[in-house]
Amino acid sequence: MKLTKFHGLGNEFLIASISSLPENSSELARIFCDYSAGPGADGLIFNLPGENADIDAQMVLFNSDGSRAEISGNGLRCLAHNVYLSQDIGKYIRIRTDAGDREAQILDSQTSESMIRVEMGSPTLGLDLNDSELIENVGTGAIRAGYVDVGNPHIVIQFENISLLDIASLGPSVEEACSESGINVHMVEVSERSLISMHTWERGVGVTKACGSGAVASAYKAKSWGLVDTEIQVVMPGGNVQVEIENHGVYLTGKSEFIDEYEVTIGV
Repeated sequence: MKLTKFHGLGNEFLIASISSLPENSSELARIFCDYSAGPGADGLIFNLPGENADIDAQMVLFNSDGSRAEISGNGLRCLAHNVYLSQDIGKYIRIRTDAGDREAQILDSQTSESMIRVEMGSPTLGLDLNDSELIENVGTGAIRAGYVDVGNPHIVIQFENISLLDIASLGPSVEEACSESGINVHMVEVSERSLISMHTWERGVGVTKACGSGAVASAYKAKSWGLVDTEIQVVMPGGNVQVEIENHGVYLTGKSEFIDEYEVTIGV
């Protein structure tokens, strides 16, 4: 089986284009995503054939710990890039995910790098933490926090200065306190009405350089707090993305870059 590696702002994904999902998919994700045992990545995407003529690809995503994830904004861009390079297809690509159908648009593409805009659906705002919950679940220093669902679960926490935070310590602590089944944790700092910075503890992965769905969740939550406008640049350690909040949905634009290809035979 061939694995193709892409990254979206340092968020790395292995993509396996195959006809059906292996029974040991979760185990394969743990093996292949382990940098000491396989090529290494934050997640493994199985690119399956579309179920009908309206769908160009089906995305089944596993985190590096073997857990199945509903969607990934960076993963969507990487998969769209892979499909665009490997199939005779136009610049609009329809992808079925566990969170619903999404459309990706190739804005600019070279062989190794593409700029891609993806439809991220309509996020659902959850409750904000009250003052006592904020102190108990996050600790002192947080300004506010609240839940957002982008097809996968997120909690967004606003701080004055995220550079002072220990993400590797605070992230798992907040995740455990705020969700029994796991949740993506984002620490955000609002600089301007069109600019926020974000650090991420990703469910099933750990600290990551970027999180596309998290960027959408953070921008959408910040908009609900009245802190930003409808076009927001989200700055992450791996790079920047643009989030556009429209009446009929939210769009995420950023780069995808090809890294390498690998031939693997483990369990397949």
